[in-house]
Amino acid sequence: MATIPFATNRNYWSSSVYDGNTGRRCKLNFNNGNINWNNTTNNNNYVRCVRDSLEIFES
Repeated sequence: MATIPFATNRNYWSSSVYDGNTGRRCKLNFNNGNINWNNTTNNNNYVRCVRDSLEIFES
């Protein structure tokens, strides 16, 4: 299976739950900026891993 680096016309899952329901997640469409939600059990959205650039320094 080929890997698509970033498909702008697809929905991507957020790690955020929707309305406190763990079976629903927020999704973002990078093509048009729409934010919505889907049930996680029956939808095939993409996942985009990101890394926080904030460095935490302990004293």
